[in-house]
Amino acid sequence: MKYGIALAVALAAVGLLSGCTQPSDDARAKNPDKYDRDRSDCQAQVNDYMKTRRRVDSSRQDVFRGEQDRFGQSALPTQMDNYSDNKASDRVMANCMEAKGWAQPARPWWDRIGR
Repeated sequence: MKYGIALAVALAAVGLLSGCTQPSDDARAKNPDKYDRDRSDCQAQVNDYMKTRRRVDSSRQDVFRGEQDRFGQSALPTQMDNYSDNKASDRVMANCMEAKGWAQPARPWWDRIGR
């Protein structure tokens, strides 16, 4: 009797949790217009964020530009900023799409290193 009740509760919990899943690739195929509209909205948000971020970074770099050139490091800060911008824009885009209900593919931790 106890096992039957526990089994029923477990099945009910699984049923409730399965209803909480986010849209998958099938949802994108079923509603491509909404996906494209959400993606373009998120891209506009990412562009605004990155424009502000780059403005702040470039004004900070202008202060130290002479020192970097003097020590032969003129290319390194630019390369580091480009890498940082790519990571930040990807993260902001993924967060925006998740907020709109589009699940982002989960990658294992070892696949995220260096990207």
